[in-house]
Amino acid sequence: MSEADYRALPEDVARRVEVVHGHVIKCEPSEPEHDRVVRRLAETLEAARPAPGPKLSIGTGVDVVLWWTPSFTFRRPDVVIYERLDDPGQKPDASQTLAIAEVSSPATFREDLTDKRAQYAAAGIPLYILVLLDEKYEVDEVMEFHLDDMEPEYRLHRIHGSELDLELPIRVTIPFPALTAA
Repeated sequence: MSEADYRALPEDVARRVEVVHGHVIKCEPSEPEHDRVVRRLAETLEAARPAPGPKLSIGTGVDVVLWWTPSFTFRRPDVVIYERLDDPGQKPDASQTLAIAEVSSPATFREDLTDKRAQYAAAGIPLYILVLLDEKYEVDEVMEFHLDDMEPEYRLHRIHGSELDLELPIRVTIPFPALTAA
């Protein structure tokens, strides 16, 4: 599928797919507990965003084009931190993306840890945060990966055990219960 083919899809169909190397990947609906963690993570990052300095946007459900060639590839990460764009409605590409967070359940862990991590690294996105949920949708741990300076791959920077203590691109500390409490 090309980018033009994707853009021509009806909105209700387009919201349910991603395109990887030109192939359509169907996105399964997420659980309400997963969505709560995503929403709270994005809201906390938004509240911690520095007023002066770089203009950052935090989004959920935002398409990020990883590359156009050799085959169109975009993903829709759970949370994206990107440079604020001038055009309303414009979506970021990988060069404008500073960090991506995926909230991973036991069912999606393998894809999030292997496929998506490799694709985000190959696209040059500096920071990948993987929030690992257990079977009860509690945060088990958060893995923080930084892009290697010499190769397009991530290196594990830190495993967070009870709170996410992030330094870049936004300085914030988030206790795990703040993401999951009912």
